[in-house]
Amino acid sequence: MNKIFAHGYRAVKNCIRYFPLLQNLISRNLKKKYRRSVLGYIWCVLNPLMVMLIMNFVFSSMFRSSIDNYPVYLFAGRMMFFFITGSTQSMAGSIISNGSLMRKTRVPYHIFTLANFCSQIVDFGFSLIAFAIVLLITKTPITVHVLAFPAVVLEMFLFCYGLGMFLAQTNTFIRDVSYIYGLVTTAWMYLTPIFYSVEIMPANAHYIITHFNPAYAYLQMSRLVFLYHQWPTRNLLVSGFLWGALMTVVGVFTYIRSKDKLILYV
Repeated sequence: MNKIFAHGYRAVKNCIRYFPLLQNLISRNLKKKYRRSVLGYIWCVLNPLMVMLIMNFVFSSMFRSSIDNYPVYLFAGRMMFFFITGSTQSMAGSIISNGSLMRKTRVPYHIFTLANFCSQIVDFGFSLIAFAIVLLITKTPITVHVLAFPAVVLEMFLFCYGLGMFLAQTNTFIRDVSYIYGLVTTAWMYLTPIFYSVEIMPANAHYIITHFNPAYAYLQMSRLVFLYHQWPTRNLLVSGFLWGALMTVVGVFTYIRSKDKLILYV
């Protein structure tokens, strides 16, 4: 554990030292994503809105009767889940895609995973703008409970960064990991109540989703805050923090053990 804290301290120092490089990497990732696009960053807002409209059209007839304010329910769940999968998938290929730079320059390798993670945070910020538009259109009131949302997001960030760090290393050593994780995220999506209510699931599936699916805690807390105007429950907050802390420890610990070997596999 002391090694993990020591690495965290060095990581913060390195981020300050290499901040200009980190800025350039984030800018490069964002520019590459929307290069030669007429609308550019407007797609960051339009894309989640359009996907939400399509999903709302497809699934509303099946689940609208059992879920109040289905557009907000759907968007809140999709916004959180797709940040989890999008950020971790982006981080999984971050070391491999920067292999040429790693061979030319001596920099901490976690800078590359952090840059991809920060790029996804920027996209998440744009999705929040789209979510605000949905709240306005559906006339969903904003209550004091939204003050808890930053805590929910921080827990989710903790989980995603740890998982992304782990995937970035394992994918460098075994390239099949990115393909396997793609399949895992597909199954994970259907096992997460994004467009349906977990209450309709059989008892065994309900228990597994609510107790062993880390995404459930973050989705449910976001819906409690925005849709049901309630504070996140203590169990959900503790669950979200424990998942985040566990993945961060796993991600950082495995990085400490493997960082000197990564250059041999890029």
